[in-house]
Amino acid sequence: MLKTSLLRGCSGLPLALFTASLLLPAPASASGYGVREWSAAAMGASYAGASATGSDASFMAYNPATLAGVGTYDSSVSLTGLFPSSSATYSSATTSALTPTGGLTTPDGIIKNAFVPNLGARVRLSPNWAVGLAVYAPWGLSTDYEDGWAGRYHALKSELLTVNAMPTISYQISDSFAVAAGLQIQYATGTLSNAVDTGTIGALFAVPGAVPGTQDSLAEFDADGWGVGFSLGVMGEIADGITVGVSYRSAITHTLDGTLDFTLDSAGVGAALAGAAGILVDTDAETVLTTPDRISVGARVRLSERWTALGEFDWTNWSRFQELRVVSDNMFQPDDVTIAQWEDSLFGSIGLEYQANQQWTLRAGAGIDASPIPDETRNPRIPDADRTWISFGFTVQATESLSISASYAHLFLPDEPIALNQLQTGNALRGNIVGEGEAGANFFGIQLSYRTN
Repeated sequence: MLKTSLLRGCSGLPLALFTASLLLPAPASASGYGVREWSAAAMGASYAGASATGSDASFMAYNPATLAGVGTYDSSVSLTGLFPSSSATYSSATTSALTPTGGLTTPDGIIKNAFVPNLGARVRLSPNWAVGLAVYAPWGLSTDYEDGWAGRYHALKSELLTVNAMPTISYQISDSFAVAAGLQIQYATGTLSNAVDTGTIGALFAVPGAVPGTQDSLAEFDADGWGVGFSLGVMGEIADGITVGVSYRSAITHTLDGTLDFTLDSAGVGAALAGAAGILVDTDAETVLTTPDRISVGARVRLSERWTALGEFDWTNWSRFQELRVVSDNMFQPDDVTIAQWEDSLFGSIGLEYQANQQWTLRAGAGIDASPIPDETRNPRIPDADRTWISFGFTVQATESLSISASYAHLFLPDEPIALNQLQTGNALRGNIVGEGEAGANFFGIQLSYRTN
């Protein structure tokens, strides 16, 4: 069997509470709209070595082959609190008619506090076969601006929630190597809203009394859908004291069906446009979202009886995301298009684990997570930047069967420019904004793990 020690987890926690918490908004904590907070134990080392660690069930979310580390049975429940700080300063904001949009130019509190849960359970069927289930949130996005802010035509509320259930099976090829495969069954739901400059549109249609930037309507798109993908992994001890894990998680295509609803301005400009041109009318709508595939490689190197070095590297195929297009059933309503043109990104982290005694394991780590978003298309919905991680944590063996892990991490993001103009595809009626955003975050994780021998 793989020579991995088992952390002991918790059983009997209320599943209903866990399931409900999965449906809470979670801001992107990894690059793009990614989420990594699936294990408080892993977070303590900045996820270094996560793909090569089989110590508890939470690690299946990083590599399905970590399932092979189970003894008889184990399970884990992990919860991470995300407490971000975020603000922006805009030096210029004008309508497509080049008039000032007015409104707040220094929004803050854009990214909200959130909690990210994870559930894992593993069972050994025979010396060679084991099965498991991981339930986690692989992708998430949550930003929210005040209604009257200066860039309201580009973004108000942006929310993406996902829940991924991954049943997994592993096979022990030899005493040192195991392979595994998992099925990803993923639910996604999202909301996008922004103000509509009906004053400018009305002026283009010669609606009497229309004034750019002063008569706003509201557009909100709500949709959800299901997608299916797969995950593959291998993990093995390639030399004495050196364990390596490699995993692949497939892309998943979601067709999100829902509604596009409008709240029209009180001056009647939107109503006039709806009557004359058939636009700004409530309608069914859909968008297609393909989440990226990812390759991860992790390693654990035992330096001594007490010290273990950890490393992790992954590549995410963000270049799949070139645009977001909302298509309505109303033939008169133009597609709502946001150009992304994202690029593939890399993540890397290193860490150390120290076995203080039979009860206490300490760990720390640092990592760099490159943003996939080019400066030219960075927008207020996802004001992303390259991320630098530092973290530390511990695991304590509370009883023979129960262990508790806790961790803290801080995320540093540099200030990044946001510069969008009306000549860009999709921005013809959104206008122009120039500014800079800044953000950071604190993370606190707690995990309970239970095992039977």
